[in-house]
Formats: sequence, C-alpha cells, structure tokens
Amino acid sequence: METMATKPRQQATTTERYHLVDALRGLCISGVVLYHLLYDIYHVYGRNPEWGQQLYCRIWQEGTCFVFIAMAGFVWRLGSKSSLRRGLELNLLGLVITLITILFIPSETIWFGILNFMGCATLLMGLCQRWACKLPPVWGMLCGLLVFWTCFELDNGLWGLPGLFAIAVPEAWYSTNWLTPLGLPPADFYSSDYFPLLPWLGAYFFGYYLYAFLQAKDCLGGILHWRVPLFSRLGLRSLEIYLLHQPVCFGLVTLFLG
Repeated sequence: METMATKPRQQATTTERYHLVDALRGLCISGVVLYHLLYDIYHVYGRNPEWGQQLYCRIWQEGTCFVFIAMAGFVWRLGSKSSLRRGLELNLLGLVITLITILFIPSETIWFGILNFMGCATLLMGLCQRWACKLPPVWGMLCGLLVFWTCFELDNGLWGLPGLFAIAVPEAWYSTNWLTPLGLPPADFYSSDYFPLLPWLGAYFFGYYLYAFLQAKDCLGGILHWRVPLFSRLGLRSLEIYLLHQPVCFGLVTLFLG
C-alpha cells in the first residue's frame, strides 16, 4: 500500500514545473547580465579596473552564481534520464564560447567557464547518483556547504574555513594545466569566467539534496508553483540569454564607449 501511495507523487515531481525555481534562475540571469554589462564598462574599457574587486561586487557575483548553480542541482532529478546528452551539450557549448573568446576577445578568454562546469557537474551527478541518493538530504546539504566553504580559496592555494583556519595546498598541485578544471590552476592562469569543480560542486550538491529534502517533507508543491511575472519567463530561457548576453553587452558598450 505504501508503494502504491508514493508512486503517483514521485511521478508527478518529474513532470511538474516549479515556476519559483524558474523565477530564481530568471533573477540570477538578470543579475549576471547587469554584472557583465558593468564589467565591460569598468574593467574591459578601463573606466574603473578595480571595480570587480570591491566587496559588494564579489558578494553580488558569488551569491548570484551560488543560487544559479544550486538551482541547476535542484532540478537535476527532473531531467536525469537525459543527463548524458545534456552534459555533453553544455560542455560543447562551453568549448564554443572558449573558441569565440580566443578568436574575438583574446584578452578576455574563457577557460572552463560556467557552461563547462554545468556540463561536467551534470555528468558527474549521473555517475554518482546511485550512491548520492543514499545520503540523508540534511547531511547532503551540509556536506555541499562544507565543500563550498572549505574549497572557496582553493584556486588561491588555500583550503579551510574562512576566518577559522586555512591550510596551504602544496605548490606542486598547481604545476600543470590538467588540474585547472578541478580548481588547481597554475600561477599564470587567467580566465574571465572560471568555474572549477571545487568549490562549485558544493553548490550543485546543495541544490540536489535540497530537492530531496523538500520531497521527503512533501513540500514540493505550494510555493514552488508560484509564478513571478517576467522572472519566471526569463528563467525558462536562461541558457539562451547567457549565450547571447555578453556579445550584446560588449557590442553596446563598444558602440557607446569604443
């Protein structure tokens, strides 16, 4: 009886659309577009090269990205059957973006940007789903946050909890480009959009287990079905907006400031 009672609800969660999640993605992609527009003005065109180093800019950038990536992990189960295809598509799009920046904006080349991260995270989640689903959701969310916080400064040679302790990572780990996707780039590495697996897998896993937590509490309905005008629609087209926004922003800035 328990199995018969739970099957319809589980099936529904794989077909329903959570409009509030779309709205959060729409809000995040709006923040990304505005951030990159200002980045092009202040950094690329030299109006204020140090703009991106200000505290509020870092909070804006990192906070927006954390929510966006967590929402990607949140909806992974809804498209788990196509995770292989989706992961490969995102990696291919990421490589196309890298090629375009190499050819047209070499000073702002993107190596392992957010699309490559999303692609790899989608594939990795598919590989470890069998074991990941056995971890209690609360512990999964805590582990995700712990991975994110302890690895946040990994690309700067440090591992630990900011403000509590920090351990220097051996320099030899940063001696090759092969470990750059993991979060261990060499000293001369530069990418205008860099999202290594560590720490960002922590945000992805947090979203994955948040879905499991809400599902276990039977809380996937209600507020998650709320539509937010404009942002819910933008969230449905977040990938297309991401692919097109930087050429448009750069073109507008070049038109008016170039």
